[in-house]
Amino acid sequence: MTSERTKIGAESIKVRGRSKSSEPHFYFWIFAAICLAFWVPIRDLIVFSLSHDYGSHILLIAPLSIFLVYLNRHEIFSNLPIRLNPKAIIGSSGLFLLGLIFLLLSKYQLVSEEKLSLEILSVVILWISAFVFCYGRESFVSARFPLLFLLLLVPIPEFVVKKSIFALQAGSSDVAYGLLRILSVPVLKEGFVLRLPRIDLEVAKECSGIRSSLALLVTLLFAGQFLLRSRWRKLLLVLASVPILVIKNGIRIVTIYMLTTYVNPGFLHGKLHRSGGILFYLLGLLAMIPVIFLLRRNEGDDLKTSLVPSCPSE
Repeated sequence: MTSERTKIGAESIKVRGRSKSSEPHFYFWIFAAICLAFWVPIRDLIVFSLSHDYGSHILLIAPLSIFLVYLNRHEIFSNLPIRLNPKAIIGSSGLFLLGLIFLLLSKYQLVSEEKLSLEILSVVILWISAFVFCYGRESFVSARFPLLFLLLLVPIPEFVVKKSIFALQAGSSDVAYGLLRILSVPVLKEGFVLRLPRIDLEVAKECSGIRSSLALLVTLLFAGQFLLRSRWRKLLLVLASVPILVIKNGIRIVTIYMLTTYVNPGFLHGKLHRSGGILFYLLGLLAMIPVIFLLRRNEGDDLKTSLVPSCPSE
């Protein structure tokens, strides 16, 4: 009789422990259901990503973030709080208030792109605040990269895009001019226009390579989380990509000119010109491989640890 009571008591404790560990998930999914109220800005974000070159990466951000959380689920959810932590409540409340402020500011924006940026920023901050409230500070620290990675959902403000495109235009035209001089091609540079023997090439906004550049940056951020451990090396990886972005676009301009001049004039308005971004994105990614190996060289001998996020054994 005593053994049966002990057994029943142990089972009840196990059931209670299981329900306690499932409570944070329950609360978080309730909040996720409430977030359906934000379906309008989320719908607008999807439309934005499909209609703007510099927003095409947005559709990949949420799936990649969820994948990272799933991959590290044992580490993130291993120490769920038994009761609400006052520090977690204060932190999540501050983030919740900040999200509401951005949402309020979005109501006074006349430009649709800037309004959408503030709305999505608000949604992301509210998601993070809910995560902190439900799972606590330790889980947030373990999941900070995939959670902060969600900030890439926020559309880049128009004035930032314009300045970035201008910088890419200037850098790409300078690189293309230098490469043409190295190849002994007579060229005269006037602003963003390259005057060549048979044709004049203008490095227009559409030729800035902003789409492939953003795709490369997102890829490096994601890959750096697996391949590098120290934060400053991850930062160096992203910074090292900036000259690569400019150089690969300059190479694209020179390649199109050489093919147009010596192979077929149709290359000037062909698929390589209009849709060749993926090819030169891969070229930029290939150029980053030596940089990654250089940054990894002094990070330790345990290759497995750096390639796969550590997870406690089941």
